[in-house]
Amino acid sequence: MGNQIKYFLIFCALLQFCSVEVCAHNNKIDSLLTLIKKDKEDTNKVNHLNKLSWEYKSVGTYDSALHYANQCLLLCEKLFLQATQLIQSPAIKGKATAYSTIGNVYRERGDYTNALDYFLRSLKIGEEFVIMNSVEGKKVISKALGNIGIIYKNQGDYPKALDYYLKALKMKEELGDKKEIAGTTGNIGVVYYEQGDYAKALDFYLKALKMREELGAKNLIASALINIGNVYNNQRNYDKSLDYYFKGLKIAEEGGYAQWQANALGNIGTVYTNLKKYKEAEEYLLKALALNKKIGMLNEEVQLEKMLSDLYEKTNRYSTALEHYKKAMTLKDTLFNKEKNKELTQKEMNYEFEKKEATTKAEQEKKDAVTKIIIYSISTGFALVLLLAVFIFRGYKQKQRANIIINEQKELVEEKQKDIMDSIHYAKRIQQSLLPTEKYIQKNLRRLQNI
Repeated sequence: MGNQIKYFLIFCALLQFCSVEVCAHNNKIDSLLTLIKKDKEDTNKVNHLNKLSWEYKSVGTYDSALHYANQCLLLCEKLFLQATQLIQSPAIKGKATAYSTIGNVYRERGDYTNALDYFLRSLKIGEEFVIMNSVEGKKVISKALGNIGIIYKNQGDYPKALDYYLKALKMKEELGDKKEIAGTTGNIGVVYYEQGDYAKALDFYLKALKMREELGAKNLIASALINIGNVYNNQRNYDKSLDYYFKGLKIAEEGGYAQWQANALGNIGTVYTNLKKYKEAEEYLLKALALNKKIGMLNEEVQLEKMLSDLYEKTNRYSTALEHYKKAMTLKDTLFNKEKNKELTQKEMNYEFEKKEATTKAEQEKKDAVTKIIIYSISTGFALVLLLAVFIFRGYKQKQRANIIINEQKELVEEKQKDIMDSIHYAKRIQQSLLPTEKYIQKNLRRLQNI
């Protein structure tokens, strides 16, 4: 009976605790629903649908989150078809954001295969969009790279996660996006923490905390504080770790950030277990588990089931310990089976293959275009040379004909001149034949003088 009363009180506390988070998001959801009803079919509605989807995801209402994200995708497709130029169409960015939201829903549900699929879709849009609008395209790409990094981090593939995080960080630094830089810096710290490099982890966490405090980003501040607490917890500096956990929990509660509330609660429960304060440990671990189940974060559920199993074993409640251990293993099998790992690898390989194929196709198209230009240039040059030769030949032939005509005219003139001269000579001969000669005249004159 005592245990029943205790669990009832815990349940009541949980209800009161969770109501804070629900109230924090209800106003935003109601406001967005009102706006969507009034919105025209334009980019404002795209933005509102994306925000509404995100709010539903934040409170763990995943069916509604997926519904409105898909509504956003349909509207984006419609607006894209209406857009005269892709570079002027904000629907492309809205579509990438919707893919990202859907991917995050699947990720928090532990469905990493579908999550990766949607993140890769978002990445592909970014890579296509970057050609036309480098800033917006890079924003989409950097976001997708960071999300893919989270998938591999949750799968325990830390080298691959770090690779994606560093690529995302470089691009975010180029864009000067301080909020995104702060988020990714913290994620890199998580990878180093998971690999046991606590010095590097703490360095990145403190850098992230400083940036986040400058930005006033409460949810990111909460996560940074909790992560720093994790380092001190592993170094067995429990007082310091609890200090950071409670600071993070307070900010998460004020902002209604369910994920970080659950995270802080679970970590506080772990510290109390290490301190052998089992009653307090059980209280916080059960709160964390209930909240994680509510928002559907399976990866965290696995860890909490293990923590509870460890707690109950230490307090000699072996049957309860075994029960939670079995639950942990069942959830783990759901999240980390070999077939899922194969699917993740295959999806990435398909994406890389399609990316290379598209690059090869683009390069070939460029080569074909250059070849066409060369062939066109040669053909045009040859045609011009041929045309010039035709003009030269025609000119030559015309000159030849002109010379023939001139020669014919010259011959005609010469012939006419000859005819005229012949006529003159002929007339002269006639004249000479008709007129007496000089000798004849002189002879007659002398004869007359002698008479």
